[in-house]
Amino acid sequence: MFMSPQYIHPGQKRISSWLGTYYRGVETKNFIYFVNYKEGDENSSVKMYDKISLELICDNYHCYNDMLNVLLEKQYTYLSPTMKLNLKEWLKQIDDSFF
Repeated sequence: MFMSPQYIHPGQKRISSWLGTYYRGVETKNFIYFVNYKEGDENSSVKMYDKISLELICDNYHCYNDMLNVLLEKQYTYLSPTMKLNLKEWLKQIDDSFF
């Protein structure tokens, strides 16, 4: 078993740890978020890397919450095709819950 890499390569599309595979899902001007779409636990479903140093910044629920705020406030510069679909469905659920 292995832990999350402390650093990533600039064009890296996925990373693996003992919790599974994480895919490059969301980017902002400062951060890259890798998402494990099969992980249901908010504490371990997202890993956040600094876009300049490429160093792991966070791998717990704080980066999950930060990513949700990025999505809600449309602060992203990149969304993977899978994340675009997930965002669309998530926003639909939010809209449906108000009616």
